This record gives sequence, structure tokens and C-alpha cells, in this order.
Amino acid sequence: MEISVNFAALSQAADDLSQTSQKIQAELDQLESYLKPLIQTWEGAAQEAYYAAQREWDKAAANMQEITAKMGMAVNAANEAYQAGERRNAARFGG
Repeated sequence: MEISVNFAALSQAADDLSQTSQKIQAELDQLESYLKPLIQTWEGAAQEAYYAAQREWDKAAANMQEITAKMGMAVNAANEAYQAGERRNAARFGG
């Protein structure tokens, strides 16, 4: 059985996941800036309904960002573990 790991690809994947988490937040911030003037014109039930929906959206977005960040950390940890294993194996052969 052969296991082949591309360290650069794992590192890139970890970076991509981290950047994705940041991009999600930037997009949400931009959307909020765009909607803010419109929302301020709403009153009563319409405004309350929006804010209730926004709270749910914010929770889901925060959860998605947390998961994305954790995935990036897990990929990075796997990359480090594979590299450490390769170093140990190379040392066994005097490398």
C-alpha cells in the first residue's frame, strides 16, 4: 500500500480555507452596508421581521465561518503530521 501526500497542496488548501472564512465575513459586511440604509426606512413588523431573520442569518454565518476555520486548522495539522512522519521515516534510513 502506498500513501502519497502533496505537502504544498495541503498547505494551499489550509490557506484557502482560512481565506474563505475571511471572504465570507467581508461579503457579509458589504451586504450589511448595502442594506443598512434600506432597513432604516422600515418600521414596525417589517423591521422586526428583518432583524429576527438577520439574527438567524448571523448565527448560521458565524457557524459556517467557524467550521471553515476549523477545517483549515485540521488540514494544516494533518499536513504537519504527514511531514513529521516523513522526517521520522527518512531518519530511519539515515536521511
